[in-house]
Amino acid sequence: MIRKTRRKRKPINVATSKYLDKKAKENGIKKSVLVSVYRRGQGAYSSSGSRNVSMEAWARGRVKSFITGKGGARKADGDLWKKRKGSK
Repeated sequence: MIRKTRRKRKPINVATSKYLDKKAKENGIKKSVLVSVYRRGQGAYSSSGSRNVSMEAWARGRVKSFITGKGGARKADGDLWKKRKGSK
């Protein structure tokens, strides 16, 4: 039997974590959702992103697009948009 091992993700750095905390509080979106959007932005950069910007800038841009609804991130991350609010 062949076992697939899952690669460990690199932890998000302190500056990015603070950025996502701030955006989550400002917009009432769970931080875990924004972390998922950020990670998807990193993946999009790796697969076909522009090499004119850094991976971090690409991922942050996707987070901003997700929050504002401008651009295509909200449509691409529609499953996460449904999970955006915390239960109260």
